[in-house]
This record gives sequence, C-alpha cells and structure tokens, in this order.
Amino acid sequence: MALIVKDVLKRPLFSKASVLAGDKGLNREVKWVHIVEIARFGHLLHGNEIILTTGLGWVHDEKRSLSFLQQLLDYNVSALFVELVIHRNTLPKKMLELAEQHDFPIVSFKEEVRFIDMTKDVHELLIGHHEDVWWKLENLHNQLNKELLANGNVGDFLRILHKETEKQIALKYEEQYRFFPSPPTRKQYQWIEELEVSESNQYVKYPIYLFGKEIATLFYIEDKEGLKQFDEMALKRSGDILGQYFWKHYQQREANQMKRNEWIFEAINENLTQEEIVNKVQQERPGILTNEMIIGVNPIQKSLLRKDEVSGSETAYIMYLRPILLEYGFELLTVQDHTRNHYILLLINQHANNIRKRLVDVLDRVKQENQDPLIYNEVKWMSFGRVISNYEKLSNSYHAALMTLNYQQNIEKLAHPFYDNLGVYRVIEEINNKEALKEIILDYLDPILQYDKERNAELLKTLQAYVDNLGAKKETADQLHIVRQTLYHRLNRIESLIGDDFMNPNKRFMIEFSMYVLQYVDIE
Repeated sequence: MALIVKDVLKRPLFSKASVLAGDKGLNREVKWVHIVEIARFGHLLHGNEIILTTGLGWVHDEKRSLSFLQQLLDYNVSALFVELVIHRNTLPKKMLELAEQHDFPIVSFKEEVRFIDMTKDVHELLIGHHEDVWWKLENLHNQLNKELLANGNVGDFLRILHKETEKQIALKYEEQYRFFPSPPTRKQYQWIEELEVSESNQYVKYPIYLFGKEIATLFYIEDKEGLKQFDEMALKRSGDILGQYFWKHYQQREANQMKRNEWIFEAINENLTQEEIVNKVQQERPGILTNEMIIGVNPIQKSLLRKDEVSGSETAYIMYLRPILLEYGFELLTVQDHTRNHYILLLINQHANNIRKRLVDVLDRVKQENQDPLIYNEVKWMSFGRVISNYEKLSNSYHAALMTLNYQQNIEKLAHPFYDNLGVYRVIEEINNKEALKEIILDYLDPILQYDKERNAELLKTLQAYVDNLGAKKETADQLHIVRQTLYHRLNRIESLIGDDFMNPNKRFMIEFSMYVLQYVDIE
C-alpha cells in the first residue's frame, strides 16, 4: 500500500505538526523526502516528494512565498512541511489561500525539529532498510555533499563511493570513461569493450539525466549477484550527487560562454567587419560552417527566485535549448543584454534546407516535450529577425527580431515568430526608413525582378494586373492583350518564384504595397 501524507503525520516525530492549508490533499502519495533551503530545486525532483524547510529567504515575503509554492505545484510535490520558529510563526495569507485552492498540504512546526531524524523515519518506511544501512548511507551522502559544496571534481566522488563500497567504479561521460581505482590500460580497454558491447547488462548501472536526457552513467564493475542493498542505494545516492555536479558544471560553462560572447554587442552595433565576426565565431566554435545566420531574442522572464546576475534558471534555459538546436542544424552563440533584459541568440545555420521550418520544429518540440514550466515560459516569447548571409548586417537581423518581439508582446502571438510574418506592421514601424522599404520590396518581389531583368520578361506587369483584377483571369488577359494560355504560363512562373500563396490576404497586401513603393524607391 502506498504511503500518503496522512500516514506521515501519524508518525511520532510528526505528532506536533499542524496542517495550515490543503487538508483535502492529505491522501497524496509520498515517494521520498527532501530537505530544501534553496530557491531553484525543481530539476532535482521526480514528483510525490515531501519538502522539509525552514523557509529561509521567502517566509517574510508574500511574492517570494507564492513563487516558491508555485514551483512545488508545478513539480507535483506532495506536501510542504515548514519549521516556523526562528524567522516567523505564520505564513503569508495568499500563500495559504493558493495552497487551499489546489488542495496542497502545508504543514507547520511551531518548535525546533530535527529534519534529519524525520527523513530517516520516512525513508525507513519507504525502503525498509536496517539502521546500519541508513547511517552508512547518511555518511556517504554527507561526504559526497561536502565535495559538491567544495567544488570537488569527478574523481573525488568516485573515490568516496569506492571507499564506502569497496567496489570498482566506472563513469561514462561525454563518450569517455573514468575508473576508480584506475586499472592498467589493458584492463581498461577490456572493461570498456564489455560496457560498450553489452550496454553493461552484466554490471549494475545508474543513469544520470539532465533535462530528461541521459548525460552520464555510473557503474559497478561487478556481477549483480555480489551486491548488497547498501551497494545499490549507495550507487543511486552517488548518481544523484553527480547529477547535481554536472548541473553546476553545465551552468558554469554556459555562463562562461555568455561572457566570451559579449563581442556580439560590437557586431550588432556595426563595429566589426565580416572577417572579424567570422574569426570570433570560429574561435568559439572551431570548424563550423559560417553560413547564413539569424538572430533570435528572448526576454528573460522576471522571477523572484532570480538574482541580478545570470542565474541557474537563466542558464538552464540555454542549456536545454542548445542540444536541440544542434540536432536541428544550428550552432548557438548567446549573450545576455542586461539593458533590455533579454537573451540575444545568434543562430548559425549548418544545414542546407529551410531555416524557418527547422526553427518552428525546434519551438514545437520544446513546447511538446519539455516538462519544466520555467523553461516553457522562457521559450513562448522567442522572436526571430531576418536571415542574413553578410555578417556585417547582424544589426538588421537583431532590430528585426526586436520588432517581432514587440509585435508578439503588444499585438498578437505568432504561430511562426518571424519578422517576415509581421506583414503591414513592418510598414508601420519602418515607413520612414528607406533601406527597410527596399528590404520589403526585395523580400516579396526580388525573384520576379531578377527574372524580368535577366529575360526581359513582364512578370511584374502581369502580377500587377492580376492583383488589380482580384485574380480574374479573363479580365487580366484582356488588360494585358494576351491570350489566356500565355497568362496561365506566366502565373505558373510567378507561383514558382514567390509561392502559390501570393494571393492570400496578408501576403497579397505586402506584394501590392511593395509594387506601389517600387515606384518611389530606387533598389539598384
């Protein structure tokens, strides 16, 4: 039978607890207990946990308390237990009201309690191991956590696990293997071959995940039959701590990359040449193709859980997005614009096919597959500028992305958040900008203009007549003094150049506008 919150409250150590809100949710299942005193912890949860906390950092602040509770709700936590002794003797009213609305139990202690004894008590109910096993696990956890806080390296974690279990340890990370103790080279090759061929079915393993993807695997190089309960639990504890280590490692790497990419500000301010930009890109990503680029901007959602500097929540978003973009053929360079409070995402195309379609596929995948509400809230305002091949025009793509973002935030959300889809809004923003008007003309008419110029044809004249006559073929042929067969041939050619949707209302309007502006703007 599953353990529920109500069962936990019946335990002697919890006898002085009081339910402040959400008593209708006391039948929620409990699968684990965590002590939490940090703001950002959702990525470490699996759901159905009890969270024990003193509320340090949020109990005095209504908005912070609501943000903290919302995170618990988003990650399907079973209940919150708060020690209200030192900082405050009650919780903000709106926090309790929100918990009540969601039948989420909030339980308080009005005197000091020992969280370590409470976690031990509940975990013994859940996993049923003996007293000595529990304390050995606590000792292991404390050693591992000490190394984590001291910024220890991977070898330190493997050494501790080996010392407590006396097992041969292996870790696979980024296609490389680490062993502790380190065996002779020939033995390493033998073990690697066994692990690679059988996917370690012969040995016990614990996969380590980041954003739902396996990034590393921890092994015992020993037959499963020789393991005790403590060994299996120790492997899991060590894997969980290594997961936190890799999280910190990725965060720091992402923050360092953002710092190195601050040259992007110079590029969008037109202070770097094409050659200088290419050199900067290749220094950061040696060997990549410097093909077409597009700028994306993404506002950093305001959160009370964040500090002024680049935080874990912010880098988490980029950490999640980067491998997906790479899978769809984009190298990503990012920097944070503190003045506008948004990311600048420089996307360098590595594939030949349609850039916009692949970016839409990326956004759709993030929205469909991602379970982290914080990341979902980040990606919903992603906005893209113009595709460029001349890197000195990065400012054009950037300002177009800002215009797309402004449109989405103030006019309407776009299913496909690209500057090209703003239609008449581009005119409203850029009517006094001659260069922008030229770009609009070229976006909608350039293939036809080039065709007419190279072949001395009359496709533009034909398109103008066809639009003027609202798509009536007979009237168009009569106006042009041509037979219908000639008109059909020209219309087929027009469709092949600018798409068969050129008479759809939004696109047709921009085509008409472009043909009109063409009379007043010299595009040579």
